[in-house]
Amino acid sequence: MNIAGKSFTTANADLSNRWLWVVFICYAFISAFAIANHEMWGDEIHSWNIAKGSFGLRDLFRNIRYEGHPPAWYLIIWTISKFTHKLIYVQAIHWMIATITVFLILFFSPFPFLSRVLIPFGYYFLFEYAIISRNYAIGILLAVCICLIMKKSFRYKTLIYYVLLFLLSNTHLLGILLAGAIHVYYLLQCKEQGKKKSLLYLHTVIGLIIALPAVVFIFPPSDSEMNTQFWLSRWGMRNFRNFSQSPVRAFIPIPPWWIFPFWNFQFMLEVANKYKSFWVVNLTSAIAIIFLLVSILKGNKKSVSLFLANLLFSFIVAMTFFTLGAARYSGFLYISFIVAWWLYCYETPVTKRNIYLVNGLLAFQLFGSVQPILEDIRFPFSNANRVSELINEVSANEKMVTDYWTLNAISAFTDKPFFCIDLQKEISFIIWDGHLKTMLEKRTRVTEGIEKLQEEGIHELYMISVNPPDILSKVDSLLEKKYQVALVDKREGAIERSSNLYLYKIEAR
Repeated sequence: MNIAGKSFTTANADLSNRWLWVVFICYAFISAFAIANHEMWGDEIHSWNIAKGSFGLRDLFRNIRYEGHPPAWYLIIWTISKFTHKLIYVQAIHWMIATITVFLILFFSPFPFLSRVLIPFGYYFLFEYAIISRNYAIGILLAVCICLIMKKSFRYKTLIYYVLLFLLSNTHLLGILLAGAIHVYYLLQCKEQGKKKSLLYLHTVIGLIIALPAVVFIFPPSDSEMNTQFWLSRWGMRNFRNFSQSPVRAFIPIPPWWIFPFWNFQFMLEVANKYKSFWVVNLTSAIAIIFLLVSILKGNKKSVSLFLANLLFSFIVAMTFFTLGAARYSGFLYISFIVAWWLYCYETPVTKRNIYLVNGLLAFQLFGSVQPILEDIRFPFSNANRVSELINEVSANEKMVTDYWTLNAISAFTDKPFFCIDLQKEISFIIWDGHLKTMLEKRTRVTEGIEKLQEEGIHELYMISVNPPDILSKVDSLLEKKYQVALVDKREGAIERSSNLYLYKIEAR
């Protein structure tokens, strides 16, 4: 069976395929319903708070330097914030990005029909990179656009390629790695086409220059909480362990069905946490997955090189500072395979063996998406959107404060600044700078904030926190010794474990 070399004209013919339209409409409906029932959590609303709280582009760029992320997603949501402060519009734009990506895969990819049907309903395309509004989906859309033009011949193709590569590298650190891997494919393609060595060197240099602005952005300033020293202090066996688990997370993203909440858990890894000897099974599985993927792509040297380059870049990053210890990070290994497989199908005969193997991998993705979608619809992913309920329980003449992480919820859903007891000032968003770093190192930061308010004549206050009573006592070792701390109300049951809310009344003993 050979579907290689599919032309643009042939791909256009798929627009008349009624079954693909049925699949697309189903995806659009399911993802829209799921995202409408998804409560945004801390990382989603943290980015939003920074965007809407920045006065102009210069201020925005200065603020996101502390985030360790390039600016693409922040520019998108900053633009939204100039028209509205309603979070639903962020989710709507993110849904559009994810849906456009799936549309291009369904109608313009060279994949066999069943593969095209399975991909949209997998864990990453339906849940992690569709429902959760962060800076991953825009990178996948840009990677798909590069795939679309890679084998086309038209005027300004090289310019458009580099523009897309630049944009991809400015989405996320993982976007930089994927952009670098795609450029390896591009260089090998140039070499295969008999381009002069001088031109290959030129394209290599251009690729490096393209990535440079994003690299500068992801390295935070020296006074950042997440500076070089922060990552070095966390270096250890966890770097290797997290990376060795990444292929299992990426290609078998099935959560443990016996655990709630499910998010960021994988059933094989949870078995290994209980039975230590099972780590051997997981490591063997991870190695087997890599060999299986290489065997699928081995008919095309450029595609194999793309996937292995992304794997190598990911390994280097994981071994130095950014471990792939969560599904959203590991998932770009899967995305790099989809990109490599896309370009493979353009020019290499696809055997039945490879189709069966790829569809088998996609079936794991499908199984992995069922529980997350159903539970996110059934249970609150986050309780951040209910923060106003707790605020309204306290009379207007009472003093209310919050801790630094809960501030995200208050700023996002009340659209106003709030007094942060940790930082001892009223703010609209958190910056991971040296001041925050110094504050987080204090074991009595809540007590110190209350004492400062006492100097102003405030002896009784209410505090909203994401910390339950047992954790709050660990955050501040003096709090319960010096003050009476009573839990007034709470909002629990969130899928994201740090997204529950607790209202405390605090008064002097």
